[in-house]
Amino acid sequence: MTKVITAVQRRLLVLMLGCYVLAGLCPAPGEALRALAFRIPVGTAGTAELTLPMALLAVMLFNAGLGVRITDLRVVLRQPWRLTLGIAANALLPVLLLPCVALALRGWPDRAETEGLVVGLLLVLAMPIAGGAVSWGQNAGGNVPLVVAMVLGSTLLSPLTVPLGMQLTGHLVGPYGAGALDDTTTLDTVARTGAGLFALVSVVLPCLAGIAVRTVLGEDRARATLPTVKALNLLNILALCYINASGALGQALAHPDPDLLAAAIALSGAVCCLTFCCGRWLSRWTRCDRPDGISLTFAAGMNNSSAAAVLAAGSFTHRAAVLLPILSYSLLQKLAAGTAGRPPRRPPAVNAAGPGGK
Repeated sequence: MTKVITAVQRRLLVLMLGCYVLAGLCPAPGEALRALAFRIPVGTAGTAELTLPMALLAVMLFNAGLGVRITDLRVVLRQPWRLTLGIAANALLPVLLLPCVALALRGWPDRAETEGLVVGLLLVLAMPIAGGAVSWGQNAGGNVPLVVAMVLGSTLLSPLTVPLGMQLTGHLVGPYGAGALDDTTTLDTVARTGAGLFALVSVVLPCLAGIAVRTVLGEDRARATLPTVKALNLLNILALCYINASGALGQALAHPDPDLLAAAIALSGAVCCLTFCCGRWLSRWTRCDRPDGISLTFAAGMNNSSAAAVLAAGSFTHRAAVLLPILSYSLLQKLAAGTAGRPPRRPPAVNAAGPGGK
């Protein structure tokens, strides 16, 4: 099973592209699955609705929690400033980057498309650090306990950072800021009433539950279950890709708009590259060693795009354009992660005797 999982992980980007193609060509099953909801009684106050994408996201975060070893975090906590820097960088980047994107889009002719692109990028940048940063960082030779602590810290703070980031960035790109949004009412409403609860229920609690289950199981039994957990998680990721993409890509193919699609890909790629560059610059500015620098780069550059897509699909169902930059970002950040994780090229050895070798 381990060999199969490794092979699938190496081809995850291709499989995600396949899910996007399937969602564009056959969106009806995905839209039906996205509409499924479970009614959960909440005391005497009534019931809460848990959609299938929210449940799949919770399972994904639960599996991520199962991979966290508390003992690895003790060393990181002895030097908390780098941990704090990584979490702060990821949380503050939307405030710095989104106004620039909004200014760049001021000349775009379609106002509704501009708003969709900006809101989509805002949502994905407001999300906590992606759990995938751990595996990418590990493959690149990063400090794994540090990046795990960054992911965990960012996740635990997400009920506060997500709504605050959405509101602050919304005002910066709103009518009294860069002017990309004519009205921030919907964004403010989602930030005040839904984003914090969404982050708590779908992100934080499942992650903590996974950590608790690993603690109860013990390291040996937890380690034995990890191959099965990883296999289920890969299926979960692909299912989420298909369901989240069904609505946006189905409409995009039904009503083709090449300019909008090109803008979504170009903006997502530019913003994604900027976040990784900011992380790398921070690592050099703070004079991190290479493992810590790699961890900081991935913490700044990778956001939980699955959570952003689930929130967008639930809160902006009337705006399919919001999902396009999120879906683009989900793929492009994996390409950027693969590039950022490559070791620097070593200059060719020069013979001390000169070109002639004598």
